[in-house]
Amino acid sequence: MIDLHTHTRFSDGSLTPTEVVELAAREGLSAVAITDHDSIDGVAEALAAGERLGIEVVPGVELNLEHEQVTLDLLGYFFGRCPGEEMQAELAELRRYRDERNARILARLAELDMPIDPDELAAIAENGAAGRPHIGEAMRRAGYATSVGDAFARYLRRGAPAWVDRRRLSLAEAVRLLRDAGGLPVIAHPGIIRTDHAGLTALVREATRLGVVGLECHYPLHDDATVARCRALCERFGLTPTGGSDFHGAMKPDIHIGRADGGRPVPDVLLEGLRRRAAEVAGHT
Repeated sequence: MIDLHTHTRFSDGSLTPTEVVELAAREGLSAVAITDHDSIDGVAEALAAGERLGIEVVPGVELNLEHEQVTLDLLGYFFGRCPGEEMQAELAELRRYRDERNARILARLAELDMPIDPDELAAIAENGAAGRPHIGEAMRRAGYATSVGDAFARYLRRGAPAWVDRRRLSLAEAVRLLRDAGGLPVIAHPGIIRTDHAGLTALVREATRLGVVGLECHYPLHDDATVARCRALCERFGLTPTGGSDFHGAMKPDIHIGRADGGRPVPDVLLEGLRRRAAEVAGHT
């Protein structure tokens, strides 16, 4: 069992990188990828924990994109311990925009008579990178919502009163950034991308042309039919299927590390396929 999609306090998870790796080891995983949003700052700590515990840690990142008015996320793997200056600078810029977005969300909540103290938000994030899940938790603690899910449903989701959009890279920009850093770009959770099957097929076709190498077929919100459709797209476009839980710790308490569609374990063979693709890419550079 493996997990190729997890988050730590360096983005919007509740655990440190060490704690994520320790949990993965306790749950019997053989490998875990750290894929924080717009950040690789937790990778070195996770790698050290992996070496100590005898579990493979895959360096990763997750980027938010937009392509022809469709938003999606792109996972990047195997870019190494020290990506280039361009990637580091772009990630820092994306985090700066995220902080600005948080401030604008808090301002909107204040206008709705639901003020949140920024220091309280920082404490909830334990001085890590704060995001909407942490804002939702702050709202729960303040009595503005019954749960983080309730906060999202009524105030923080797209189109809700406190929604603020974020800066996104284009698909081409994100793929180039990851490939130039030696990474493998993989489309995250295609089954929840807001488009129909024809739109997803067109998106995957263009992404493949640009250099995407994989598709996250196995994901907690994918049913069996979605997994089958994603697998068929992999076959059609020569992509590598991957899978992960999108683990966030207490921020998403119903998600369990190493588990994807239907609560089934994410199979080890998916990482083997990704390793083969990494070797192929390395052989052509």
